Amino acid sequence: MNTSSSEGGFRSRVAEATERLSPRERDITDFMLNNPADAVTASAAELARMTGASDATVVRTARSLGYGGLRELKQALLEMITLRRDPALVLDQRLEQIENGGVLQHVVRDSAGLTGEVPAALDDGAWHTAVETLDTTGRVWCYGIGPAGLTAQHLALELVRIGKSATAVSSTGFRLADDLLDLDGGDTVVVFAPLRMFRETEVVLDHADGVGAPVVVVTEALAPLLRDRVRALLTTPPSTTGAASENLAGLLLAHALTLELAARDRSGSVTARQRLNQLRHDIAGDGIDTPVVEDRTSPPDHQG
Repeated sequence: MNTSSSEGGFRSRVAEATERLSPRERDITDFMLNNPADAVTASAAELARMTGASDATVVRTARSLGYGGLRELKQALLEMITLRRDPALVLDQRLEQIENGGVLQHVVRDSAGLTGEVPAALDDGAWHTAVETLDTTGRVWCYGIGPAGLTAQHLALELVRIGKSATAVSSTGFRLADDLLDLDGGDTVVVFAPLRMFRETEVVLDHADGVGAPVVVVTEALAPLLRDRVRALLTTPPSTTGAASENLAGLLLAHALTLELAARDRSGSVTARQRLNQLRHDIAGDGIDTPVVEDRTSPPDHQG
């Protein structure tokens, strides 16, 4: 199933044209790849302002990629945005890319490429704001739906292990109302919402605003919707045009946030891990792990 009328798709065209694009044109394509929702609604003049280029360079970039003009390029961007919201189409495209075998190689290559793009997609100011907010909060209230809920659980667990108060919620429907009752202004909410804006996510954001709890959002596709509603917006690069998981970048940022906070209180973090080790020992005794190297110096004792 071919999901794009633009031959090869926008991302493929950029990859094929990279060597012949000028540095300024590459700046423009990088911006479009990392901010497709903003780029698709912007005029040539707005794109020029956002990328520090001229109107003429924006139009020339479209033609360098083989499009008839900016309008055709933006249509390809729109198709890319539409594609990533349909999990069936995303899966079909991924399978089409790797139908000749080498699944593991494709996943590893695309995952490495995706993680390499994280620094360019992430705003440094937003990152520092997120870290400062989490460092000074009483509790971190982590939320996500589906696979993103697992990322929220991972962040909460890792934060608790460095001595930070945290809880994870992945409820939907009426059950979410009970969990929201526990949220107050002394908490900071971290929402993992890679691609879709669910009704529950809207309610979490509205309730956090109502109780005065600052919000940090990790997202790939929802920046235009959420930028003005949260304390810090951590954007991740597009994932659905390759074989990498759309939750990979969120998991990477969760790990990085934990290490940033641990580094701010190294002694406290290490002490918390030591308490964890002691509690594990109290629970399991000396038999918590099997030996790393089995002692085979003594022959087995065979008794008849």
